[in-house]
Amino acid sequence: MPEVQMVFRDGGYAVELSGKTVARIVPCEGAQDSFQAISDGALLWRRTTAQPRVNMRMEVLTEEVPTFTMVPSVSYNGNGWGNFAEYVGDRDEDGTPWTFAWHRPTIPGCTFSATPSACIALMTEVGDDTACSLYRDGDHERHVVIYPEEEKPRTLMRHFWGPAYQGEGLPRTEFTAILLVYPAAQTCTPYEGLLDFAWRYYGHPIKQPRQPEELYRLGTFFARYLYQEHRDGLKAFCHGAQWQKALTSYQKALGNHEISWVGQIASLADALLFYHLRNDDPELRDMAFAVLDSWLKFGKLPSGLIKVKIDYRPWRKQNFPAGFEPDMWDFGETEFESVKGFMKAHPEGGVPASFSQPRLDACNLGGASYALFEAYDLAKKCGVDKPEYLETAYSILEHPIRTQAENGQFSKFWDYEGNPGLRDGTVGCFLILPCLEAYRRSREPKYLNAAKRAFDFYYSEFEKDGFTTAGALDSYSIDKESASPLLRDALELHELVGDSKYVAAAEHLAWYISTWLMHYTIHYPQDNPITQMGYDTFGLTAVSTPHNALDHYALRDVLSFMKLAELTHNPQWHEKALAFFASSSQGISDGSLVVNHRLRPIGSQDEAIFHTRWGRYSVPGFFPTQWCPAWPTAFRLEVLRWHDNWDDFRKGLTSITNAIPHLS
Repeated sequence: MPEVQMVFRDGGYAVELSGKTVARIVPCEGAQDSFQAISDGALLWRRTTAQPRVNMRMEVLTEEVPTFTMVPSVSYNGNGWGNFAEYVGDRDEDGTPWTFAWHRPTIPGCTFSATPSACIALMTEVGDDTACSLYRDGDHERHVVIYPEEEKPRTLMRHFWGPAYQGEGLPRTEFTAILLVYPAAQTCTPYEGLLDFAWRYYGHPIKQPRQPEELYRLGTFFARYLYQEHRDGLKAFCHGAQWQKALTSYQKALGNHEISWVGQIASLADALLFYHLRNDDPELRDMAFAVLDSWLKFGKLPSGLIKVKIDYRPWRKQNFPAGFEPDMWDFGETEFESVKGFMKAHPEGGVPASFSQPRLDACNLGGASYALFEAYDLAKKCGVDKPEYLETAYSILEHPIRTQAENGQFSKFWDYEGNPGLRDGTVGCFLILPCLEAYRRSREPKYLNAAKRAFDFYYSEFEKDGFTTAGALDSYSIDKESASPLLRDALELHELVGDSKYVAAAEHLAWYISTWLMHYTIHYPQDNPITQMGYDTFGLTAVSTPHNALDHYALRDVLSFMKLAELTHNPQWHEKALAFFASSSQGISDGSLVVNHRLRPIGSQDEAIFHTRWGRYSVPGFFPTQWCPAWPTAFRLEVLRWHDNWDDFRKGLTSITNAIPHLS
């Protein structure tokens, strides 16, 4: 790597790469700057003052206008894709540049710019009392580390804005930041050098909290807990458990059922069949068949598609009056959030179902088809022939393939008759994997052709934009969930077709997913529930640009990253896979877990933790969600039943290859 040199001229330091100035340090009157090499391209920047100060700004100006900017997991080229409250552009409507607390990005206090000549990142040490900012300043991009911590001019919450935050700080005479500079990267993921450094510098070993056998057993208990039978005969798993204030207890989200995405009905049923095959549990076998058979009975549509949701909740049909203010005593916490959000969007009142008519989205349909293929195989192993599972898995794909656009794009959703709706976003890629599975079984070219055309479209969009979008169906925005299926698609296409271009694509997607990876551990006060649960933020992943929380979705990437490590011989992918699995095995209740005075159902787990100053109407920042959905359990059980050697998951992450030591 070309050497980075700090050259003092005209009263300040120029940052040179191969003799060319690529950035400049903004000097501070009364302060002295010094730089010490950490590793190739990385420098520890110390700024000392003769007199103690509370406030300090450490600023770097790029020499050129960037072609791409990023605050990891917070802003990608200024966001603006979608319609949710988020940090759009580099400043608020009043012209004030955004500032972010050091713990909001997934690399502490990190800002990144890719210019035609160099990639430049500024970041901080974990736990230092800082904030960061990144904004255009004429023909330059200004990277800033700010002492003390602040978030201005307002703070993003879940779909609404909170007030600004200003920390008090303590007087000090030394301030530090980490500057990383490396040559411009001619790739759609120019931040690879930043992520490689961050993993090796901030990452650390993490123990596996529970062993695979116990994880699987607890998962089956949570599935039993979520099981519900209805008067009309429907048998299904509820999509989670929420706190009911009036009951002082958790309760299943009664009447709310979804075949994939949050609800994961089909995947959980497959998990129970697998458990029966290993442990001879006829009760779980029969429950799984009852759920799958029931969903086909009540959900199969004449068009050949299948209902993705069946919702019996009475409040979805309630006509709320204008100005209605929901009372948490009347709703579970997640229902309270939904009603409050509906009334904020519709102050005139109305019926919530009226703005959410059933849509058969690609995420749910893709998950349903793939799970039904697997259910057919598992049923066969149980000695039961279920041809209707196979027939439905195929039939779900017919309308998406028939209505596929000329450029390869799938629709985002269909109506019950199979008519396509919107096509924007990356969500359609959830259908590629079941198309590949259909081809693997049938060898019909139409499935492979549809999958290849769709992948080429969605991957070219990623190459062009530098991000993927709207896989999180409740977050119309830039996100990570839409990249996860695209990564799996690339690896499956490589296995089926043998073209190395799919491995290269998979690696780019893995780098993008890594921008959402929490590279460090936040230490909270002893009385914080996250501390009391023993949670380590390292290894979790942020959700989306409007949803600045850490969740367990990277469970879906564990096997993909392990496969990528085999194909590329880069041990970092395997290390990240182990970190994903270990971090996402935290906080699972054995039936005795109490969080915030609330006894958790056995096998349940928070959807996410709010690791930063980001919260909901009912849950503050720096707090676990206290909402326990089905999907983390389903994804964890998928990893275990699709990976034969459970020994790989017994120790967690024990070391990081070529770890970079911290300077004393």
